[in-house]
Amino acid sequence: MKKQKKHYPSWQDLNPFILSKIFSFLNLHDQLFGPPFVCHSWLSSTLHTLFQNSSLDLRLIDCLDEENQRLRFTHLLKLAINHYNGWHSIYFPTKHMFGYFATLYIAERTPNISCVVLSSKVNVNVVPIFVSILYWKNLRVFRAQIHKKDLGFLVVSQLADYCKSITELGLRGWTMMEREVTCIVEGFPRLEKLDLEESTLCGNALEILLDGRLKYVKEINILHCKFMGEDGKDIKEDFLKLKAFKNKVLEKACSVRSLKKLRHCLVQSCPHCKDSSLEVS
Repeated sequence: MKKQKKHYPSWQDLNPFILSKIFSFLNLHDQLFGPPFVCHSWLSSTLHTLFQNSSLDLRLIDCLDEENQRLRFTHLLKLAINHYNGWHSIYFPTKHMFGYFATLYIAERTPNISCVVLSSKVNVNVVPIFVSILYWKNLRVFRAQIHKKDLGFLVVSQLADYCKSITELGLRGWTMMEREVTCIVEGFPRLEKLDLEESTLCGNALEILLDGRLKYVKEINILHCKFMGEDGKDIKEDFLKLKAFKNKVLEKACSVRSLKKLRHCLVQSCPHCKDSSLEVS
C-alpha cells in the first residue's frame, strides 16, 4: 500500500492579510527590494503594506537617500496606481517632488481622490497642482502651504471652479486681500472647516468670512495670523486697535449660527507670533 504524500501549501498561497502584517515589520528598504521579487501575491501584499487604507502616502520617498531606492519606490507606486482605482487620499512629499508629467500621471489615474495634502515645506508653484485639479472633481479636502499670492489665487480659483464638494480648506501662509477672501466665500458654499494659520490677512478679511455666506462653516483657524490695517501695519502692534478688532471679530463670530470653534491668538502676548516677527525682521 502506497503512502499518500503530504501536501504543503505554497508560499504564494499564504493569507495576504497575514503577509502584509509581517511585511510591516520590515524597514522600507527591505520592503522595496525583498518580498516583491518572490511572487505575484507577495508583490500585491507589499503594495498593500506601502499604501494602506486607500491612501497614497508619497512622503515615504523622503525616507530614501539613494537614487535606486527612489526609482524602485516610483516603480511600485506605478504598479499600485494601475492595480487599484479606489484611492481617496494623496500626501505629497517634502523633499523629493515628483515632476510635472509624473504628477499628471498620478492625477489621471486617481479621479476619485477626495483629499490632497501638500507638505508645508513644498512651494505649490513647483507642483502642477492647478492642472491636476481638473481630474480631482470629487475633492473634499485640500491643504497646502501657499507662498505666492497670485499663484495661490490661481489654485483657489481652479478649486472653486472644478471642485464643488470641498468641505475642508487649508491655506497656510497665504497673503489674502479682499479678492482672495471673497473667492473663498463665494467659491466654497459647503465649506465646514477653514484653516488660515500663519497667513497675512487684510483688516476686513474676517468680516467677509463671517458675513453669513458660509452657512455650514463649523471651524475657522486664524492662529498666528497677521492682520493688516489701513496704514499697512499689523493691527497687533497697537493695543487699542487690537482690542477693538478682537471685540468686533468675536461679535461677528457669535452671529454665525453654524460656527462652533474660532481658533485665534488675538493678543499681543502670543509667543509664537513674537518669534515670527523677530525672524522676519
